[in-house]
Amino acid sequence: MALSFRTETTIGAPPEEVMAAMADLDGWSAWMQGLVRAEKLTDGPFGIGTRWREVRRMFGTEAAEVFEVTTYDPPRQLGLFVDGSQGASGKGEYRFVYTLEPVGEGSTRLELSGDIDMPGLAARLFGFAFKSMFRKGCERDLNALAAYLERR
Repeated sequence: MALSFRTETTIGAPPEEVMAAMADLDGWSAWMQGLVRAEKLTDGPFGIGTRWREVRRMFGTEAAEVFEVTTYDPPRQLGLFVDGSQGASGKGEYRFVYTLEPVGEGSTRLELSGDIDMPGLAARLFGFAFKSMFRKGCERDLNALAAYLERR
């Protein structure tokens, strides 16, 4: 079952700074809530094809997912893909597209569009709750990123 959501926030920093923070895996611990670690799985600079394992503490336990960059057009867009079979969920596919747009003097409108394809009866029965949970988690991350960049 495919679930889609969208959320956005405005960050008091220019798109170049926002994208740089999003692409700095080593710097995530300064702002990403619940992050245990982000382990880069590929060599070279951050860009299309970059993969990493993101481990977070959720509901008292560690959960990991493997992310891959599918679009990287700084400072305008970042696309990510998660193959759930490689992570804690054990199934599903997740796609996230972050679009950055300059607004006002030195600020950025950051929009996130997410598509989650979860197979099975549970997704059909509880899809709305899953979608809401993912959207709220993503909103927490966007707000944490905004607070971090605006403090600097």
